[in-house]
Amino acid sequence: MKDYVYLAGPMEDAQYEDMVGWRKYATASLLTHDINCLDPTRRVSYHEELQGVLGAERRVMNVSRRIFKQDMKDIASSRVILADIRRSSGRGTGTSMELMFGHTEHKIMIMWGSKEDFPHPFIQSMATEIHYDLDEAIEAVKGYY
Repeated sequence: MKDYVYLAGPMEDAQYEDMVGWRKYATASLLTHDINCLDPTRRVSYHEELQGVLGAERRVMNVSRRIFKQDMKDIASSRVILADIRRSSGRGTGTSMELMFGHTEHKIMIMWGSKEDFPHPFIQSMATEIHYDLDEAIEAVKGYY
């Protein structure tokens, strides 16, 4: 079994701090317990590249496919997915697809969100655990190692 934690969460339409801040915090917290994370924001340059080439359809498709394949590889290489399901973080279309892929791969899925947000029934059904505090979600991740 792979020993990574994949950090899923909105990136499209997300504010930079919402996209990166929690991931940096989770990575630092988990590293203190020798748990390594795979953070898709390390590929932010691909997302920025997409914005710069929106008129070139073939180029957009190639960059999009590259992002997709690399994210799917990261998920397949992980034991646990820690997912930001806060609606205030961004659109979350890609996150939903990542979670469905993780579900089909039988990954442990720890999700954290806002108490004000009622999780979609699909999210509730796929989640191993749902927490409303990032520190509690990180502690739950540690419990699987």
